[in-house]
Order: sequence, then structure tokens, then C-alpha cells
Amino acid sequence: MFEKTGDTFTPDNFAHEQNLIISENGITVLIAGCAHKGIINIVESFHALKGKYPDYVVGGLHLYNRASGGSEDTEPVVAIGKYLVSTGSTYYTCHCTGEDSFNRLKTVMAGKIEYLSTGNQINF
Repeated sequence: MFEKTGDTFTPDNFAHEQNLIISENGITVLIAGCAHKGIINIVESFHALKGKYPDYVVGGLHLYNRASGGSEDTEPVVAIGKYLVSTGSTYYTCHCTGEDSFNRLKTVMAGKIEYLSTGNQINF
């Protein structure tokens, strides 16, 4: 996860990563992409901007490392799950969360997190 500047590679700061807020009929959805900046940071930025938490958050949580083929350790994933459930938002996650991390999150968050696969539809 580097960016090339001239002939030099430096760690990517993900300044280019964007998130999308959709508000309609009293429902707010935060689209978070792959959450490279950290889903907690992204949700807290939303909270600072809007003064509340979103109703729904959609995006990968970047808890799976493709290079190593492994998921994040249990403790940080459980801590993230506890934070996420405390927001009251419902989360829909996908690809870069990883199955192991998703299953850990599901244990902590129960019905506040669901997994999205290609072709799934969500109606808010």
C-alpha cells in the first residue's frame, strides 16, 4: 500500500479515499468503500460532521490482508465490533472484511451487521 511520487514509493496516506453520505426521507446512509482510514475514524468523522451516527453504513472494513492471506487478530476485531454496535447503526460489509473477521463481528454485533455479496440488494 504505497504511492509513487516520481521515482520514490511512500506509504499511501489514502487522502484520495472518499466516502459518500446519502440522506433521504430521514434516513442517512454512509458509503465507506474499503475503509482504509479505519471504519472507526470514518464513522467518527461522520458523527463530527452531522452530530449523529448514520442509520446505515455500507462498505468493506479492511480487516483482511490479501497479501498475507489472513484476517486481523481477534482482539482488535472484537473491539471494533463493540464500537460499531455502540453507534446504533446497521452495517453492511463485504469483500475486504474477510470471512473470519465478519464472523467475529457478527458474534459481537448480532443483527447489526450483514454480509453483502455480488448481486445482493439493500432497500433502505
